[in-house]
Amino acid sequence: MTEFSPPSPPPGHVALLGQESPLPLDCGSSLGPYPLAYSSYGTLNADRSNVVLITHALTGDQVVTGSHPVTKRPGWWERMVGPGRIIDTDAYFVLCVNVLGGCMGSAGPSAINPATNTVWGADFPFLTIADMVRAQAELLDHLGIDTLFMAVGGSMGGMQVLQWVRDYPQRVFAGAALATAARHSPQQIGLHSIGRRAILSDPDWQEGRYHGTGRSPTKGWRSRGCWPI
Repeated sequence: MTEFSPPSPPPGHVALLGQESPLPLDCGSSLGPYPLAYSSYGTLNADRSNVVLITHALTGDQVVTGSHPVTKRPGWWERMVGPGRIIDTDAYFVLCVNVLGGCMGSAGPSAINPATNTVWGADFPFLTIADMVRAQAELLDHLGIDTLFMAVGGSMGGMQVLQWVRDYPQRVFAGAALATAARHSPQQIGLHSIGRRAILSDPDWQEGRYHGTGRSPTKGWRSRGCWPI
């Protein structure tokens, strides 16, 4: 396997994908080579049939259990994953991938654009849930894993589970999509539009090219009710 080492090592592992064939994106662009970060727990069995893929929400990352090596906080699904827990790592090999566009080691706006050797910033291509799942499928191919025993996740993670079942039904035995939907309602779209506007209106937004300036749109993030992770 080809492993990629970014300047600030993220939790778990990072694979460099799309080296031979760039990842096609729904926006019409492509990405490659690109890093994809992931964490793993438990042991892969001999026939590689015990894999559980956990997909995270918008503000999550790949650390589902144990102490987060960057934030020092407990994993976001600490009560669910581990020996003897609901997702039993004594029985299952658990993978969690930092989504494409994330900020914990996967290619995203804060990562380096290999074409320019500078931070992507606002030049990073627009992504869909299908793009995120397509990248996860490439990671499974990279790891030599053909099928998943289960894909499970909530919120945006649940959307990824639905996309997995739709796009790769032959690769997923079971799916658990929690607190999610196949599409946003008009109310959700309106609320997210207000949140985005709060960030874009912050004078420190700087057209999305604030990396390295010493200023970032924290007022807009605060107004939206969340913080960058």
